[in-house]
Amino acid sequence: MTLEVASMTPADAEWAAALMDARRRIYVTYSPVFWRPAADPVPGHAAFLADQIEGDALALRTDGGFLVGQVRGEGAVVDDFAVAAPALWPTHGRALLEAALAQLHARGAAEVLVVTAQRDLPKSALLREVGLRLVEQWWVKELRPGTDDPRTGPREGNGFSGILGPAPPVYDPGGPVFLAHRVDEGTAASTVATAAAEWGAVLAVVPATPRSGLSEELTEAGFEVASDWYSSRRPTAAG
Repeated sequence: MTLEVASMTPADAEWAAALMDARRRIYVTYSPVFWRPAADPVPGHAAFLADQIEGDALALRTDGGFLVGQVRGEGAVVDDFAVAAPALWPTHGRALLEAALAQLHARGAAEVLVVTAQRDLPKSALLREVGLRLVEQWWVKELRPGTDDPRTGPREGNGFSGILGPAPPVYDPGGPVFLAHRVDEGTAASTVATAAAEWGAVLAVVPATPRSGLSEELTEAGFEVASDWYSSRRPTAAG
């Protein structure tokens, strides 16, 4: 039986936000600081989703799940993507993902990135089965802040740079987070963590290519993978 994939309406936003909240309650057991939910995030997230649905986002739903994707330049990102139960990933999840990939690529996205928790095994299995490739992982390390009065904004360290700022409103890690944008080859991951803590971060986040030298260095420095980023490239005509 073919599942019906329909466009979302603003009336679906609260239902979708509740599905995402349920997912966060599971994800927090995987990485208790990175995925820690904010108090009562559903109303604010529902308003955010409603704005996206009314805007230029691709917003799709079935009876058992939903997906929202945003085209950004020559690419697209799928962040909000959930189903009502893990057993629905091979059916509802697959129908949503295949429809979204087709439409996002048709809108001009050369690459579509889909994010998931590294330990969300049913969702990760779906992404691989549909043909997506793991291209990036976000490594995290909990920190003891060196100041209780951090100055958020861009930060430059010895061999790395990034930004110190708040987590998205649906999360509450307990303080600002340092997200690295650049880590030079040969820079010790422990250097990033030490500097981030001195700046007042409660968490250091370092993106890295899987099975790279940086990922090995992050393992040695006590970082753990929180999220995986999978990629779908737009099919090209043969010849």
